[in-house]
Amino acid sequence: MKIEVKIIKENKDGSANAEVKFDKQGLEVLVQWGIVSILTKAIDEYAIRPEEDSKPLVARVRAVTKKKPLVKKSKK
Repeated sequence: MKIEVKIIKENKDGSANAEVKFDKQGLEVLVQWGIVSILTKAIDEYAIRPEEDSKPLVARVRAVTKKKPLVKKSKK
């Protein structure tokens, strides 16, 4: 497995621009841990705000990740 991170530029706000290189196995690991991280954050968020139980899980995950859905619902 190969995952290589090279810092290209450090920004004034403390963030950095980076180049990430990886092989197929490295990609699999990054995706797996990304999914685990998103699910963990969703579970933590739900545990902190149980009063939002009426929201569907997808809405709670979207709220935690602040991402728009990848697939648009078709209008019928």
